[in-house]
Amino acid sequence: MLALTPAPLQTAGERALFGELTRWDTGASVRAAVVAALPLIDGPLGRRISDAVLLVPEGIAVVRIAEVLRQSGVIKAVPEGAWTIAPESGPGQALQLAGGGSTPLDGLMRAGMEVAMKLRRAGLEPGRIARLTVLVGDVTGLVPADGDLGEGDLVSLLETRSLLLGIARSSRYSGVDNPRLWTTADVRAALEALELPGRGPSVEELNGEGFPYSPYVLRRPELLAPAALGAPATPAPAPATAPAGQEPPAPPVREQPSPEAIAAAVAASAAAGHAAAAQEAAAAQQAGVQQAPGPVAPPRDTVAIDEPSASRDDAGGIGGLFAGAEPEPPAVGKVVPPRTAAPPTAAFQQPPPPAPPAMPPLYWDQNQQAEDAEERSGARGRVLLMTLVAVLVVAALGLGGWFLLRDGDDGGSGGTGAAPTAPQTQVTGPAVGDVQVVGAAEYRVEALQVDATCAGHAYGDTADFFAGLDCTGLSRALYSTQVEGAAVVVAVSRVRMPDTGAARNLQALTDRNGSGNVSDLLREGVRYTGSPDELSGAEYASAVSGPAVTIVESAWVDEETAGSSAAIDAVAEAGLSLATPPFE
Repeated sequence: MLALTPAPLQTAGERALFGELTRWDTGASVRAAVVAALPLIDGPLGRRISDAVLLVPEGIAVVRIAEVLRQSGVIKAVPEGAWTIAPESGPGQALQLAGGGSTPLDGLMRAGMEVAMKLRRAGLEPGRIARLTVLVGDVTGLVPADGDLGEGDLVSLLETRSLLLGIARSSRYSGVDNPRLWTTADVRAALEALELPGRGPSVEELNGEGFPYSPYVLRRPELLAPAALGAPATPAPAPATAPAGQEPPAPPVREQPSPEAIAAAVAASAAAGHAAAAQEAAAAQQAGVQQAPGPVAPPRDTVAIDEPSASRDDAGGIGGLFAGAEPEPPAVGKVVPPRTAAPPTAAFQQPPPPAPPAMPPLYWDQNQQAEDAEERSGARGRVLLMTLVAVLVVAALGLGGWFLLRDGDDGGSGGTGAAPTAPQTQVTGPAVGDVQVVGAAEYRVEALQVDATCAGHAYGDTADFFAGLDCTGLSRALYSTQVEGAAVVVAVSRVRMPDTGAARNLQALTDRNGSGNVSDLLREGVRYTGSPDELSGAEYASAVSGPAVTIVESAWVDEETAGSSAAIDAVAEAGLSLATPPFE
């Protein structure tokens, strides 16, 4: 599984899902697929209708990460109408999703149509697009258990088995009536059409995810139609009925011919054509008909792609008017002259081109030649003399200017004669008391600290992670701000790892609940005027930029004056752009 997050993830649901997918590792050992964070926004309110795009060799799907807000229990998903959630004891109630609404299906339908339009405008045929909803939150169960709502609508929970089932069913739905698998060139062209920012996946990465290699984009409408000609016209057999509680068996994967098989088929067809031509020639000789020698044209493939059209000489007459006419058979014993025979000698020969006129003789005068040489020598001497004078004048002017500048510098510097050194640029970070504006809020720096190691500055599983692979720098800061009239503390930790892979592993670890974290400055005893003793009920946000991981926790200073959780979560997201001191 190849997870692509070209921009910092914006919601807790995104971070949870991509943290889970990153844990699966790349390659086809777990699941051959590519998931790209490409959110689609709809309407003036900026509501999300989808969060990611899933690409598998069989097809494509749009993904919605549905966050369940302050509810827990078993979710009942239906194809039409509102979804409900029921706790272990008590009646069910309407589901409340982040961003509004109680069902994501309408938005996902619009997202699927938008993706299809973008791909078709780029010249790609998407085929059937599946719609996958991933539920994130305190969800204890799902009805129906397999998450299949029919017509391409699929639901899964944020756990490995349910996600794999949802992706497999999305592949099966999008692969129906699909005459050709998605190739490496198709996937790269699709991600470019969907405006994936930054560098896309390489051909080697996509090939490792199970996408067949192709240097050309094959998902063109004009190329998919010939590929479908070989499909059988008989209806597909009905799927086998699986026992209750078990997933029905997957249909067999369509076998596609390899380039070696295609080349062998073409060679066999050409050999058959030559054999047929030889038999026809033998039959003609027995009948006493002399045939013209000439090369035998090999049979052509029935599908010509990007090939120039046939010449008008082979079109059967004027514009193909007599294409259907039968050729007149030659009489028995009559010699048919070959079409490639040399033409008869013409009666009138073209006269040869006239010979060029002869050059007039040249006569040289030795005296005149000596005078010309002397004149050229004198001209070169005058040029050299003028060049030397110009160089001396420029050198004198430059020397005089240097003395003037030197005298001026000596007078201004007290006669020391030392030239002033250029000011050195120093990289400085924030200082205590500085104010940084993010959005409409002001964040004041309260404390700063930089360390060269993460050992002793983490807890839980994160501390064990640093025991095996230490960071190369740790920069932390405490900020204070006001939200909804109440004081808020923001703890920012920026960790520099040896490489990008280690940074992504650290983010995936800290994004999981109960895995510990990097210690914020409050946890290590740093205080400022009006600060709390610890972060209580904090909201979390993280982002990766190269080898650096940014971790933010925000909390209300006084729990009695605490506002909404949505407001404090927005502060954590804004904290990702707050500055910390530069690394040592």
